[in-house]
Amino acid sequence: MATNKQIGDIGEHWVLYRLIRAGYTAVLAPTNAKVVDILATDKHGKPFSIQVKTRRKRRKSRGWRLTEDAESMSDPRLFYCLVDLGRDGDLEPPEVHIVPSSLIAHHTKMAHAEWLKGVKPDGQPRKDSRIRQLHDPVPKTVGDAVRAEFPDGWLDRYKENWDILGSIHPTS
Repeated sequence: MATNKQIGDIGEHWVLYRLIRAGYTAVLAPTNAKVVDILATDKHGKPFSIQVKTRRKRRKSRGWRLTEDAESMSDPRLFYCLVDLGRDGDLEPPEVHIVPSSLIAHHTKMAHAEWLKGVKPDGQPRKDSRIRQLHDPVPKTVGDAVRAEFPDGWLDRYKENWDILGSIHPTS
């Protein structure tokens, strides 16, 4: 069975392959880069960055795991590539959702705030942590407001939507 690091590496290399195949110039960021996994430029030389999150579905799929940093990472030139390797990592080819960082930041912040309002099964209040989860569908434990804004299938429009990378608007 692959380790979590190997799962992450598989996702990063899959996204890198897809970018290069589509005509982008792309490289893996240095291993100590905190915010991004891939540095790239489009066909016109406009730079953008990608944060890759990879998951294997298990019996209790928990979505993609993020940290609280995702709540504040909102840049028009930063995208998340959410890679799904399928159950036991056997989905061929892997599925990728390409999502603007601003949407991930909004969803993550909103969903976590609503989740914290709930209680554990034993009735005790939930405790905050640095871990965040990104779900589609959004679980009922998160709250109605989040499910209303992010209904079941909200990620579908981003599945294999590599064209979204062409919508980059450079900042001056």
